[in-house]
Formats: sequence, structure tokens, C-alpha cells
Amino acid sequence: MIDQTELHGTLDAAAHGRRIHELCSAISRSMAKKSQAKLGAVGLSAGAAGFIRAVGDREDMTLSDVAKVLRVETATLSSLAVRLERDGLLVREPSPKDKRAMLLHLTPRARELGQQAEQITQAELTKLTEGVAEADQVRLVELLQVILKNLDGNPP
Repeated sequence: MIDQTELHGTLDAAAHGRRIHELCSAISRSMAKKSQAKLGAVGLSAGAAGFIRAVGDREDMTLSDVAKVLRVETATLSSLAVRLERDGLLVREPSPKDKRAMLLHLTPRARELGQQAEQITQAELTKLTEGVAEADQVRLVELLQVILKNLDGNPP
């Protein structure tokens, strides 16, 4: 439980930063754990579901583009892309604009699984904000965007 003194400015900026980091990490881990169990039932990992969501219906996405959307390194996604291709969920083809680049396309099966994954994710995300007033949700998003910008120097 959070000590009330922590909420009323007696901590320094670093201590507040640490608490924000701890809470965001705990939220992320909890969401991943809950989502993973349900996504596994439809045959996807959380990583695969995120990859499928990032590619979506776009016809010009490369692995590098997906990495930027997901805020990870391209190398992190390479083995996942290979697995998705092996499992018949992803097709890679050379870009007509740049022969070195490979464009990613989802198969119909991947789109179907992506829709199921999105329903699961939406249900979990709805639970995330239960009991939080809409104005507070909006303000929290604004504040977290500022924090993210502080961390990476880029607008979210």
C-alpha cells in the first residue's frame, strides 16, 4: 500500500520517478501475464499478437517499421517473424521500391487470430481503467506521454 506521505510531495523527484517506474512495470507485467494466458488459448503469444496488430492491413511494412511501432530492436523481432512465417501467419516478399527490404503481409489466418487477440486485449484493457473517472484517464495518458517523451526525447 502507498504511504500517504508519498502522495503529497515529501519524496524527491528521483523517488517519485522510481515509484512511477515500479507501478508502470507492475502494470505491464500484470497485463502481460493475464493476456498471455488468454492469448495462448487461441494459439498466440503476446509478442505475436502485438506483431500482428502492428502489421495490420498495411501493405508496406518492413520488419524495421514493425520494430519502430513496437519500440523494440529489429533483431528482437527477427526470430518471431521467422516463426510467424513458418506457422503460415506471415508472408515476406521483396519490396518493389527497395530490393533489400522485405515487405510483410499477414495471411487470412493471421488476420482471424489478430481479431480474436484484439477482443481479448480489449477486454483486459477495459478492466484496466475500471473505477477511474474518464477525466482522470485522459490526464493520466497525458502525463505518461510526457514521461515517455522525457525518457526517449521523441514524442509518443
